[in-house]
Amino acid sequence: MLGSIRTPLLASGVAVIGVLALNPSLFGSVVHADDSITRSESPEAPALTVKEIVQRESIPYTTLRKSSAELRSGTSKTVQAGKNGEKQVKYKVYSKGDEEIRRETVSSSILRKPVQEIVKVGTTAPKRFASRGGGYFSGGKVVSMIATGYTASAAENGGNTSGRTATGLRIGHGVVAVDPNFIPLGTRLYIDGYGYAVAADTGGAIKGHRIDLGHDTHHEAQNVGRRSVRVHILD
Repeated sequence: MLGSIRTPLLASGVAVIGVLALNPSLFGSVVHADDSITRSESPEAPALTVKEIVQRESIPYTTLRKSSAELRSGTSKTVQAGKNGEKQVKYKVYSKGDEEIRRETVSSSILRKPVQEIVKVGTTAPKRFASRGGGYFSGGKVVSMIATGYTASAAENGGNTSGRTATGLRIGHGVVAVDPNFIPLGTRLYIDGYGYAVAADTGGAIKGHRIDLGHDTHHEAQNVGRRSVRVHILD
């Protein structure tokens, strides 16, 4: 009798399936609960997608600085303006959902070559400074100041779109901004590493021992950074 009961149960899973089919109320609630837990605790991860994109990118220009005896030491002149180039790059981009995982360069081609900027840098140092009366002097007042650089660009000139200083001069090399309470406007100066200049402009941040050196190009102004300079007051 025992053997006859055990045999159909062990012979195959058909008997067990049959029992569940005939009595779903015995196990149906348990299976449903497990299924619910699986869906909530193990959501499907976003699939990895791969696509190719093509975009244009800028190629920065370089600057070549040439020594020139034609210019005074501390002065410079841009003889060829630099211009960025452009290239077209194809990337293979790997993403999961909206998140980019990585990208690989497939190909790259130059659409326009950059134009090198050429700047002449003066090497002739003045031996003496001219005085107001046309003679020369070796003395004079020398002060140490903190220098920055700027151009006629409104972004570097407090939003001024005229390109001119507070005294009406055009902003550029040889024109500097000072605190009028420290150095009167119209004063002629010689700045080490920059050259001759006239105090012809002001600025909201230019107070006390601060001086803003005018330049013709953004690149030249940016190269000044923030540095200490010796300023010779000529008159």
